[in-house]
Amino acid sequence: MKHLTLLLALITPVFAANAKADRPNILWIYLEDVSGWFSCYGETLIKTPNIDALASSGIRFDRFYTPAGVCSSTRSAIVTGMMQTSIGAHNHRSCRPNFRGKDMGRFDENILSIKTLPVLFREAGYYTFNEGGKDDYNFTYKTSEMYNFLPKKRGWGPAALVAGECWKGKKKDQPFFGQVQLGGGKLGKRVKKKTVDRSKVPVPPYYPDTALVREEIAHHYDCLLMTDQQVGEIIKALKRDGFYDNTLIFMFSDHGYKLHRHKQYLYEGGIHMPLIVAGHGIKGGKVRDDLVSGIDVSAASLAASGIGVPKYMEGQDFLSPDHKPREFVISARDRCDYTIEHIRAVVTPKYKYLRNYLTDRPFMQPS
Repeated sequence: MKHLTLLLALITPVFAANAKADRPNILWIYLEDVSGWFSCYGETLIKTPNIDALASSGIRFDRFYTPAGVCSSTRSAIVTGMMQTSIGAHNHRSCRPNFRGKDMGRFDENILSIKTLPVLFREAGYYTFNEGGKDDYNFTYKTSEMYNFLPKKRGWGPAALVAGECWKGKKKDQPFFGQVQLGGGKLGKRVKKKTVDRSKVPVPPYYPDTALVREEIAHHYDCLLMTDQQVGEIIKALKRDGFYDNTLIFMFSDHGYKLHRHKQYLYEGGIHMPLIVAGHGIKGGKVRDDLVSGIDVSAASLAASGIGVPKYMEGQDFLSPDHKPREFVISARDRCDYTIEHIRAVVTPKYKYLRNYLTDRPFMQPS
């Protein structure tokens, strides 16, 4: 594979004519490995009052689809506002010189010449932070160019935001663009109490009804209960420090939970995720069922902040008054870990079509 350099035209971010002080804060509550089993989405086994309150104060989107069913591909797409297949970032955890402190060896890097959202926001005068520190992008990047604040210790949860450390370094009237990474389905041993009755969880027909499967499903419910508490802590911190009224909040998941047919897959459990938008400029109590893609979150965030949306960006501002609903959304599955795949999904308001381009591949690939 030849050295890949993406040559895409850049535009200089342009502020809206309004005074800079009027620009809202933008906050992404980024959920990891979370399927939308929240009571505001019809879940009856558990109650998620903080997420429900956020939904009732804003807009709940019922047909939000992520670009992929795995984190690095989805996150690469969303942070650029472009499909991972457009920028060569479609293979899971590819094109990076190191990962988790390990040298990944020699390879042809994907040097991205387009600017990520944090860079665009920072150049436009925003203070940027990434609580939790999760990035996981499939191209070469420098976090020092993207964020004003990163926690010293990476991890899941809103500790630094709750303590006010995330925005401590910003100027008085300076708006912020922040991401809070919540562990969600990856909270693991941090969830110490088994709250949900294992005998009462629903087991989909494509799983064997065994104690192990029930434990995994119930544990995910337990993780969602903790996630709901964390969302409540975030909202409380925003209100405490006087930021809530001027902050536009996007809460969404990167993909589904960690069982087959969900995480890494293009079935509904892998890419049909929750999205709630609330806060500054949003009228509450609404539910929308038009199709929204993960890359649209990027465009909508830039538009709401008064920064010009780059012409190369494939995302759409779905919060615009003159927005025309998408006729379809696309999701893609390529190599995930050691499993070689090339699958595409097309979702329309009425239908869904999956195309497998590697029908000669066995279903028993290492996974």
